[in-house]
This record gives sequence, C-alpha cells and structure tokens, in this order.
Amino acid sequence: MKKVISLLSFIVVMCFAAVSFANYPSHLNGDSNFILVDGHMGVAWYVDRSSLNVQKYAPPEYIIAVNVVSADSVVGDERDFYSGGQGKITGVKTYRFYYNWNTKRMYHDKNGTWDYLDPWGSWADSGIRMPAGEMAFYLAYNLKFYGTMQKYSEYSKSYYGPFSEDFYRNAQL
Repeated sequence: MKKVISLLSFIVVMCFAAVSFANYPSHLNGDSNFILVDGHMGVAWYVDRSSLNVQKYAPPEYIIAVNVVSADSVVGDERDFYSGGQGKITGVKTYRFYYNWNTKRMYHDKNGTWDYLDPWGSWADSGIRMPAGEMAFYLAYNLKFYGTMQKYSEYSKSYYGPFSEDFYRNAQL
C-alpha cells in the first residue's frame, strides 16, 4: 500500500510540474522582462524582472520584492495563448520574500507576517508565490534557493527537485 501511495504521489507531482508550464509562453509577448513562473487553467503568472528590488542583503538573510503579473489570452482563447498567441496583463501584484540561507526557508509577506512557503507543499498552499520567490532569488543572485533540494522517488528510483532546469533557463534568455 505504501508503494502505491508513493507511486501516485510521484505521478501527481511530476504531472503537475510538467503540465503547469507545458503550454504557456516562457516570456509574455516575447518580452524577456516577463518570465514565466506558474500557470494554471488558462492563466499564467510572470515575474517582472525590471521591478526586482533587493530590500535586505545581510547574508544569511535576504528580503526581495518583485512584481508578478497575471495574464491570459488577448483573444479570450487559452488554446491561442498556449500556442504562442499574445497575452494580456490582467493584474499586477507586488510580492515580498524573506529568505534564510542557513535554514533554507523562504517566506512570503502575508499582511505583515512572514508565511513559510514549503518547497514540497501543494499548489493551493504555495503556488505562484513560491515559484515567484524562487525566480526573484535567482534573478538577484544567480543562485537557486529551493532549486538545489531533492527528494527521492521510490517509484522511479531517482531524485527530483521542485523546479526544472527550464524554469531557470527562462531567466537567462
């Protein structure tokens, strides 16, 4: 029974990771300032590289703020957006993140309180915020924060991480 649950968990995580990014453009309308960090049900979220603001640099502690834009299809057809069509910005939100390098813990500013973002948590708990925080740290320091973590899958007999190399590659284009 434990192997079945482990297998199902692994499949869900791998499918979610692959599907959530599979079809959205890496950069909103070809603008390399807008880097894809998450996607779900026809909406994509992009970190705005030009808004990155390092507010605290005191290793091992860091605070970074960055704007995240949400976007969907300009023509109202997510299939068009998926196949490279233009996107329109539907919202902009500034996120603040606190990082502690020694404990390898990332937090999101939730109304003045630092809320922990679990690298292995569900999308409902950490979607959009965690990948945005990971990308902000990578853009600021060219270092992976949670991206160096790995978990072992009994099913595939291999290790996997919370982010693919493609995730970071989008920041380099």
